[in-house]
Amino acid sequence: MAVRKEDVEFVFISLNKLKRSPRNARTMPHSKSHVEALANSIEAHGQLQNLVVETEVDEAGKATGFYLVTVGEGRRLAQLVRVKRKKIKADEPVRCIIDDAHAAQAVSLAENDVRANMHPADQFAAFKALVDSGQCIEEVAAQFSVTPLVVQRRLKLANVAPEFIEQYRKGAVTLDVLMALALTDDHTKQREVWKGLPKHSRYAEAIKRQLTESEIAISEPVVKFVGLKNYEKAGGLIRCDLFAEDNEDGFVMDAQLLNRLAMEKLDQYATELKAEGHAWVEVIPKLDYAEFHEYGRVQPTYRDATPEEQAQLAALESTQAQIAEQMEKMEDDEDQLARLDEQMEEYDDKIGALREQQRVPSAEQKAVAGAVVTINHDGKVRIERDMLKPDDAKRFARAAKAATRVAKANGPRIHSAPLVRRLTAHRTLALQATLAQRPDVALAALTHRLALSALFAYGESGESALQIRSTQTTLQQHVSDIDRSKASLALIEQGERVRVGLPDDPDEILPWLLKQSQPDVLALLAFCVALTIDGVQSQESPHPLDSLARAVGLNMADWWTPTAENYFAAVPKGRILDVVREAVSPEVAATLTSLKKGPLGKAAESRVAGKGWLPELLRTNE
Repeated sequence: MAVRKEDVEFVFISLNKLKRSPRNARTMPHSKSHVEALANSIEAHGQLQNLVVETEVDEAGKATGFYLVTVGEGRRLAQLVRVKRKKIKADEPVRCIIDDAHAAQAVSLAENDVRANMHPADQFAAFKALVDSGQCIEEVAAQFSVTPLVVQRRLKLANVAPEFIEQYRKGAVTLDVLMALALTDDHTKQREVWKGLPKHSRYAEAIKRQLTESEIAISEPVVKFVGLKNYEKAGGLIRCDLFAEDNEDGFVMDAQLLNRLAMEKLDQYATELKAEGHAWVEVIPKLDYAEFHEYGRVQPTYRDATPEEQAQLAALESTQAQIAEQMEKMEDDEDQLARLDEQMEEYDDKIGALREQQRVPSAEQKAVAGAVVTINHDGKVRIERDMLKPDDAKRFARAAKAATRVAKANGPRIHSAPLVRRLTAHRTLALQATLAQRPDVALAALTHRLALSALFAYGESGESALQIRSTQTTLQQHVSDIDRSKASLALIEQGERVRVGLPDDPDEILPWLLKQSQPDVLALLAFCVALTIDGVQSQESPHPLDSLARAVGLNMADWWTPTAENYFAAVPKGRILDVVREAVSPEVAATLTSLKKGPLGKAAESRVAGKGWLPELLRTNE
């Protein structure tokens, strides 16, 4: 039966006479899936390659009747799998080559190392040829132990225009490019997209975008909202991406049909909302963040308390007052103070809950409010009720701001008019010193002044050709020692810098300015604009200076600190204690209640120092 040729013998050996060789170069065991795939291949096509074996001998050098598999251990295991499947018997003849002449380990290494895998494009073409010959996808998948999806993917790649497959063979394009082109079976479309893209943009994602530019990804919220089944039932087509990692990588091909179905479904919700009595209902399938925030919401107001609620509120506030009196008497007992503080917070919560019951939507706003129907990011309907159209929202916001200004102007006075003038004089000077360092904001402020005069007929006219009158603000009449303030010193220093080189003759100033660098001109402009600021006022109400202070980021805590002389001496004792409570803590304020106003002002000055506390009208953001 044996045929000898150059020390190599071709034979059929019973499967149960074959053993694994200890000299096999492959030490990592074959995976179960790989062995089963080999078994399927042998079942479909027969054993395509011989096993290479060597004769097993005992310690005396005598043949045992068994053979050690040098090359083909995977095929031996695959044949054993066929035995378990009852496809063959245990003594099935297996075609082998007996090679006792060469070193078994070298033969094994050569078989595993010196080999070249077939090009993937050859596999695409081979799979296509099998299917074209009449085999179904499932049959091909079973023969090569792959899933039907793998076969479908290979067929998709095989159907790409031939020139792109050839470029892939040569390494001119990558596999992901081929996969992107395979999104469509239309070779003409593939070629058009390829030619239409610049060379540097011929990558997978760019190709996908071009092929699907008029389509909608099935992961989009609108697709989830309509539902793929409803879309397909209406006759819509879907382009599936066979190479996607999950089921949400595909495209709806009829965007017009999809949007119509979405609107029909949204209109059903809109009909129900109109029946609820809303002033208007708008259907917006895709509502972006910026567009949504153009709308406003109905703001709450507070109804009058019922007699029962008034009684409850009075009782709660009375109890709070009693707790506050007890806290003032507890100077050093921290445990007692902590307990009372907790009780105070509990009653705060109860009062807050009681007042929350009185919150009701503004009747005026409710009358013009409506609803917006849209699709949420998760593909579900999103209904926003009590919405105000952008124009109504702006109208109500203006009215609320005006009411706030009136309330502040007519509300209870915290500071006397002279003190307000002194505080705002300091604020004016601090803003001058800050603006002088910000040419960019000074330029904007000057332009604003010009715009008001030229475009809105506001402001004063002067003798300048530009009709702008620059009047330096005098603040000493409000604060006698303001020249010694930090802001005043900063302005003096800045003035000395910008005056360097400035001509004494007014007629020479403009020619001189034209020769200076823009930063130098802007620095002088900022200084001059800053000196014109006037924010002194007597009422504790909003002022045009507020927006300018925010623009330069003015923080009055950098320029002014409350002291007994400049602030606490001019306010009542209760106000001083309120300041300490806010700036430091209620506990510290409680320890000062027994002091007379003079010592109290001094004590408050030391307690508040370094805390950055400011009266409300000096706070930039309020």
